[in-house]
Amino acid sequence: MSNGAATTLPSISKKMQTRSDRKRKAAKAQQSQGSHEVQDAPVDDTTKPNSAFADKKNIMWVLLSGAMALTFVVMLFLPDTGMGTGLLSTYAAMLWCGFFGAALWRYRSGSGWAGFAYGSVIGFVVQFASQLI
Repeated sequence: MSNGAATTLPSISKKMQTRSDRKRKAAKAQQSQGSHEVQDAPVDDTTKPNSAFADKKNIMWVLLSGAMALTFVVMLFLPDTGMGTGLLSTYAAMLWCGFFGAALWRYRSGSGWAGFAYGSVIGFVVQFASQLI
């Protein structure tokens, strides 16, 4: 007596063989297609990955922080904006002017911390001047 489950059926082994053949052919075709694409594509050495956050020379950070600093400074001098008096207005002016100073100093290849300190002092002076005017 022979056990029918122990032997493989010819139809199943053919299916397995054809699947593995198809996989090999697809892998080979994909590999050859990939090598053709690499050869056909022009090599461009000027492209580099996007490093907007790490780039110290990105002018966009200077513009954005300057716009926010200008917004808070203008609000200090406008009546009924809620930014004229109080400790929160001092912190806001010092913070945004500090961010602007840090971005500007980093853009000019200086120390961001020194720029933040100078900007914060200028923000404090501007807030103090808004109280006098």
